[in-house]
Amino acid sequence: MTTPAAGTAALLKRVRLLELVARRNAAGVLAGDYRTAIRGQGMVFHESRKYVPGEPARRIDWATTARLGEPYVKVHLEERRRQVWIALDVSPSMHSGFQARTKLEYGVELAATLAASASAAGDRLGYVLFADRVLAQSYPRAGKAQLFRLLRALLEHAGAWRRPVTESDPRAAIHALERYRRGRFVVFLISDFIDHDLPQDLHYLRPRHDVSLLHVYDPLEYETSRDVVFPAYAPEGPGRRRGALHPGATGTLDELQRLLRRTCARHRIACASFPTHLPVRTALDRFFHRKRRLAG
Repeated sequence: MTTPAAGTAALLKRVRLLELVARRNAAGVLAGDYRTAIRGQGMVFHESRKYVPGEPARRIDWATTARLGEPYVKVHLEERRRQVWIALDVSPSMHSGFQARTKLEYGVELAATLAASASAAGDRLGYVLFADRVLAQSYPRAGKAQLFRLLRALLEHAGAWRRPVTESDPRAAIHALERYRRGRFVVFLISDFIDHDLPQDLHYLRPRHDVSLLHVYDPLEYETSRDVVFPAYAPEGPGRRRGALHPGATGTLDELQRLLRRTCARHRIACASFPTHLPVRTALDRFFHRKRRLAG
């Protein structure tokens, strides 16, 4: 029988392992892409810091670079005080998957990597974990302790389905974020959007904030072959119903991605799809490059 102390020790070990994975993903070029793709709002000079590969040359502080003999860039006040929110869907449908890991396991690493990037950049980090309601939330704070809180919350809520949670409702996260009225912030909303219900409530966030929708999916969910059938449980809805799943039963991937693009274009927000077989670092690298290019 596992004692509470042993259970806590095992959780802390998993948190440390997740932290190592997240920091490894966030290192190098990804850190530069994060800083340049997620902009601050103000232009008040604060300090100079060392250049990170991937940052645009226009931000180089030439006077400091010449004086110290290595490249430095200018940091502005709003960048230093940037607030980053990570909202992760932990509903039952996210626990499914046919690859080496589930959509939720992939989403946890994705959220942890974004959090490590924010922490490394000195940003204040907040989070919302949601299903049909908000299950865990923390207002933005700076420092390693806040990163550790998020990693622990991610693993605690990724461990098992929590009753009576029955479905995903991004509105819960959006309304929680909308109630936070302390300046502008960056939002990463991570979900499988399996019910194709993208709420119009996004318009509450977009006018003031930098919002990105990150769609996590398992390619086999949208496989159109009728020759493959999997034993499965209904991921969302009342009760846990057992049956057979034909890949593609959730609709076509193109259909969902078109809906995502239309919704994001309407609200002028960024979106990207993340297949669970693609390494998180590779997927985020592509996303940040595209986001930076769109931002000009």
